[in-house]
Amino acid sequence: MGVSTLKGRNVKIEVALTYGTAKTVSAVTKAVQGVATSTAHAMTDGTIGYFDAVTGMTQLEGMAQSVTAKTTDGFTLEKLNTTNYSTYGTGTFVPVATWGTFGVVTSFELSGGEATKIDTTTLEDDVKQEENGMLSAQSANFGSLVPSATNTAFDTVEAAAVSGAYILIRATYANGARVIFRGQPSLPTMSTQMDANVTSGFNCTVKGRALRLPAA
Repeated sequence: MGVSTLKGRNVKIEVALTYGTAKTVSAVTKAVQGVATSTAHAMTDGTIGYFDAVTGMTQLEGMAQSVTAKTTDGFTLEKLNTTNYSTYGTGTFVPVATWGTFGVVTSFELSGGEATKIDTTTLEDDVKQEENGMLSAQSANFGSLVPSATNTAFDTVEAAAVSGAYILIRATYANGARVIFRGQPSLPTMSTQMDANVTSGFNCTVKGRALRLPAA
């Protein structure tokens, strides 16, 4: 049986434009997929948002997350292993209300996440010994054609870059698989050459880490 692979076509890249009312989260379990307690949250499976004002389990602070296996008073943090996280205190979950599509993106690259190396060599060793330390921050890079008219998605990126704010990005592939992350963007660049499309690009430093998710 062949292995199914993702293709770089029919990919939708979106940015959150507006957010709904923050949901109070009173608890998050430590588990292979953490479970949040949020009384009468009224969110549906597949809702994307981010954690805010978190105490205790600070690894969640500002990170994008997807709601799955929702119940009346709780939801599972899709594909997020919280087993080794700190003990949760307080916080909220802020859901995305509306999205804007870029429509002119020509490339998307997610990089980073490499571990720093800690030297554990001792006098008795005859080969250098290393262990993995902290992971480096992830970075997302986007290439695009410059839209000929106002593009709300690009306006959102530019406004966030100027103010030092965060954006939340969702990439959805043809098979429904998703990549989500939240981070701080750069100002878009622009390149103009004779008899060629005007191109642009921007990068985004990821808060926490990006999540690769199955079809909703």
